[in-house]
Amino acid sequence: MPVPSDRRRSYLARQIGTLALSRVRSPNPMGLVRAAAWHNHLHRLGLPLPFVIVHDLGLLLTIGGQQGIQVGPAPDVALPPQAEPLLAAYDELLRALQASEVVQTATSWHIRDELVAVLLMRLLRDLVIRWPERRSWVGAEELPLDPGIYLNAEVARHFADFDANPVIALLSHLVRYRLHLLTSVEQIDLDTLRLLGLFKGGDQLGGVVDVADLLNVFSSPEANDVVNFSMELIPSVLETKQQSGVQVFSVDGYASIERHGSVDSIVLSEFAFDQDIFEQKLVDNELYYYGHEKQRTEERRLQYILVDSTASMRGVRQVFARGLALTLVKKLALQGDEVWLRFFDSRLYDLLRVEERGEAAVPYLLCFRSERGRNYGRVFRQVLSELERLRREDGRPLALYIITHGQCHIGSETVERLRQVAQLYGVFILPSSTLHLDYLPLLHHHQIVAAEALSSRERQVDRALEIVDDAAAARGGG
Repeated sequence: MPVPSDRRRSYLARQIGTLALSRVRSPNPMGLVRAAAWHNHLHRLGLPLPFVIVHDLGLLLTIGGQQGIQVGPAPDVALPPQAEPLLAAYDELLRALQASEVVQTATSWHIRDELVAVLLMRLLRDLVIRWPERRSWVGAEELPLDPGIYLNAEVARHFADFDANPVIALLSHLVRYRLHLLTSVEQIDLDTLRLLGLFKGGDQLGGVVDVADLLNVFSSPEANDVVNFSMELIPSVLETKQQSGVQVFSVDGYASIERHGSVDSIVLSEFAFDQDIFEQKLVDNELYYYGHEKQRTEERRLQYILVDSTASMRGVRQVFARGLALTLVKKLALQGDEVWLRFFDSRLYDLLRVEERGEAAVPYLLCFRSERGRNYGRVFRQVLSELERLRREDGRPLALYIITHGQCHIGSETVERLRQVAQLYGVFILPSSTLHLDYLPLLHHHQIVAAEALSSRERQVDRALEIVDDAAAARGGG
């Protein structure tokens, strides 16, 4: 659908016209819609760019390592003769990016649109700031996400309607600083990409990823420490599988009547039909079969993880606690449980509900930082009120995991009441002295992570995996 005549001189028309310079082509017609989404995210981040740059580099990050993408000139678009040498150098730059390990990793994980925009921001922000003609690219606005607008768009005509010099200047700028761009690609942390891929990109509250948190993940040294520790833990739990719970009955016992099965399990009354009708029912999958198996329906447990974020948890405690929390989230979710995660200091922070596939708010968890004090009594009274309400309304088995340090003082009466509604599992990291907590005997399970367990990365990994295995084995117990 062509752009209407009243919009031919619009920002949208100008952006579509820049695609005449595109050197990356994909057989997927929805690629332009995705590119428009990446452009809109970059616009919100304060980095307006010509659509052709967003389109070409974004496609490299999403499908650049797979078959079906081509880098080179479009055969049906006539370009200015003076642009040919520049575009040939641009082709070489794109092929170098396509061969990089970061692009190969990104395409293998099928990264989300928000993460694509963040990676483009990391790659292009410094270069665009030094782009001499950036002031010529004015009037930026968000692009529509209607596929009909981009389908059969008159790219060559729109290209002729506008001055292409700013876009050509940006391409020349990228080619001139080719080494800077290739170095920026190699500086993207692969472990962070892999971790985000393991959690499917990280859905946050309401299914919306906070792009600012994603940006911080790639620039925060503290987040990088947690990422490196988590990537040593999580691969060990990826083989966890939810038990199928299939009950098999004996030969003479039938569990159900099904619409599929083997020939010897067809219900005998089906043979009473005429041959033509029987064959038609067989083709239409309308025959009835005896079923010998029945799926046991097991109620999903609710696993509630609380992570201390007070100032006492900074440093090695924070790295261990968040890496442990991420691994425990993945383990419990793979076992089929519903997992909730929450930070606390003097208050409870936003609740993160982890989906069944294990999609956690990884950027939020990695970058969260609180500046409040501590008020454990108020926090756990609020948790108690919430769990009592859940027990009344839902009735499902509950387990509460508390990841904190040795000075987390909670009233014994509160812990006693928590014990009545949930299984309690405490993890106390680096107590400054012998652990003296009045409520410790009231916990169903607890683990103490002493200083010697954190003396080396190997010991940290071993101790964290011990806790994860023990917590997963004790889930739902009394």
